[in-house]
This record gives sequence, structure tokens and C-alpha cells, in this order.
Amino acid sequence: GLRMAELLLELFSEEIPARMQSRAREDLARLLGEKLKAAGLDFSEIRTFATPRRLTAVVDGLPKRSPDISEEKKGPRTDAPEQAINGFLKGAGLKSIDQAEIREDKKGSFYVALIEKPGRETADVIAEIVPEIVRNFPWPKAMRWGAGRLRWVRPLHSVLCVLDGKVVDFDVDGIESGNRARGHRFMAPKTFAVKGFNDY
Repeated sequence: GLRMAELLLELFSEEIPARMQSRAREDLARLLGEKLKAAGLDFSEIRTFATPRRLTAVVDGLPKRSPDISEEKKGPRTDAPEQAINGFLKGAGLKSIDQAEIREDKKGSFYVALIEKPGRETADVIAEIVPEIVRNFPWPKAMRWGAGRLRWVRPLHSVLCVLDGKVVDFDVDGIESGNRARGHRFMAPKTFAVKGFNDY
């Protein structure tokens, strides 16, 4: 069978007001779940954690890539006006009507497009959706800082993002993702590399 992968995401910032932490956990879980599902990625569960300076999510049971999808799109009748046929081609992403099949039913013959969507590497999907989530996160109050456009509840310092032990590379307004976590500000301020939730 397919070995499943774990995603570990930590957004590390200045102190988050305590009253905002549990709502932020719920929002992070919901947004991650919605965007993973929209990309065709199933998972077994999402757990989230918050401390004053970090918002963390662990997603278990992710596949290494999203499945290939093939779907059929029923189009207009073959004798439909050209405008309708062109609209169908555009909607189905076909270059010419030769790429569609012709099928018959009681009412006559009509076009059918077979649309193949190849799966994507899960890491590529995550590299796309995490920056979107961070940029559009629904904080009740958010601030901008420095010269950046990014808004976060308090200045964001680092983003840890590891899938199946490997860093998922992306950049959110100049903050590059990595695999370094840090401990308590005073007790263990040094950063250390993590491969997954157990290390973390």
C-alpha cells in the first residue's frame, strides 16, 4: 500500500493575545482542511496547537501525491451553434472539437470531453496553499510591520513546514520555510532541526 506522509507546520511569531489562540487553531485547521480537500488530498486528521508565540498544525495520513482524475464533461449537441461549441471547448480546456468524442442518445448526437487531470506532488500543493492561508488568515485584528505587505496578528518570524521529514520550500513575503524549531525563549532559545512531530 501507499505509505502516508505527515505534515508539520509551525507559524512562529511575537506573542499572540491569549484570547485569539483557540480561534486561530480552529481557523488554521479549517483552512488547511478545505484547501487540501479542494486539491484532491485526503488525510486522516488535523491536530492544532497554540502557545503564545506559535500556531502549529500536524496533518496525518496525507498521500505523497494527489490522485490522477479523469472526468467526463457532457457538451452541446453536434448541431449546436458555433458559439455554444466554442464555449464548451473553452470550459473543457480543449483546443479543437476533434479532441471531443461524439456520443448518441435519444435526442441526437452530442459532444463529450474527457478531461484528464494528472495528480500533483503533495509538497507542491502545500507550497501553494500555506502562503495563501498565511496571507489571508482571518485574525480579528492584524498588523503590518516593516516594509512588508504581510499582515499577521504579531510579526511573523519563521515558518516551519516539513512533509514526510523534508522541508517544503516556499516563501511568504520574504520569510522562507525551513525545518528549524526553537524552544522556550529563555530555557532553550537555540534552534534545532526537526523531521516531524515526534522530534518537535
